[in-house]
Amino acid sequence: MANTSPTFGGLVIASLAGVVGTKYLLGGALASVDATSISSVLVMDSVSTTLAVGAVLCLVASALAGTFALARPMTVAAFLGVLGLSVPALRAVDPVIVAESIGLGLSVLYLLVRSPVTRTEPAHIDESDSATRHGSTLR
Repeated sequence: MANTSPTFGGLVIASLAGVVGTKYLLGGALASVDATSISSVLVMDSVSTTLAVGAVLCLVASALAGTFALARPMTVAAFLGVLGLSVPALRAVDPVIVAESIGLGLSVLYLLVRSPVTRTEPAHIDESDSATRHGSTLR
């Protein structure tokens, strides 16, 4: 059985998903108590959609960091969904949404080429030539 660990690129994408997801969760929470109505915080001007997008992005971040087996397709689907929902804000040329959309788009391109998870096989030790066979006391 192989051990898995996230790559550096996978951790960067997980960080991006976590930051953008947290932005949407906090923005949705603030908009639900009428503290703000900034367009760069809401997705499609809906509080419930904003909270759902934030929760999905935080779920994607934890899947990437935790090396979940389906993290790659899940991340690509979530990022493309967020990009699709951000089209009205992109047309309004909101600088925050444009910057995060560029980051999400570049992340999708990276994930199409490389896997965010590396698999390392345990080292095979030849018992016939090991130090314990030759009387080594190192343990």
